[in-house]
Amino acid sequence: MPTARKFLILLAGAAFLGGCSSTTSPLPLTDTPPPAPSSSSVFAGHARALRFVQGAWVAAPEYDYDFLVLERRFTDHWEAIKEIHRRHPRYDGRAGPRDQTLYFLVHMSPALDGGYDLVAEGSLGRGSGHEKAGGGALVLELANARKGWFVPFDTIRIRQERTAVEGRVQETVELLSKGKGREIPFMKMEEEGLVYRPVRP
Repeated sequence: MPTARKFLILLAGAAFLGGCSSTTSPLPLTDTPPPAPSSSSVFAGHARALRFVQGAWVAAPEYDYDFLVLERRFTDHWEAIKEIHRRHPRYDGRAGPRDQTLYFLVHMSPALDGGYDLVAEGSLGRGSGHEKAGGGALVLELANARKGWFVPFDTIRIRQERTAVEGRVQETVELLSKGKGREIPFMKMEEEGLVYRPVRP
């Protein structure tokens, strides 16, 4: 068999195996349709990335991304599926694939101020937080699921504001290290987007 033909067969086999090698998903597996939520919404927008350098935030446009979030709310919890797409030509892959799917499951319990205390788990790690009454603002802190020797942060802090103007959402995702009573920022992503809700008859 000619060498070129052997190479093409090996290449085709490698591509087939590569396409079939991963059956994992960040989403929980189920053989039934999801239950009907009490409410649902979609957020879509763009995030600007900034890196903390010598005491100041510096734009890192190669890490910017577009995002799309589907949020389903239930009586005592909600789940969110988030798609992010980094389209800058100089993105270096250090934050993972250009296109990613993230999953969050957040359990709620009533708090004394009328809001909710939160316990979260998902693709980025586990943690806790608080949502103000009315769902206007929330803060979540997660222990980074990818922490290790080569990951320069151990905590992910998510702050979300849904402004008084209906239909807009702002979120800041901070990557930082915590220890000995201080915080060392690494990067943050500032997200702005629109909120879409189902049409009610």
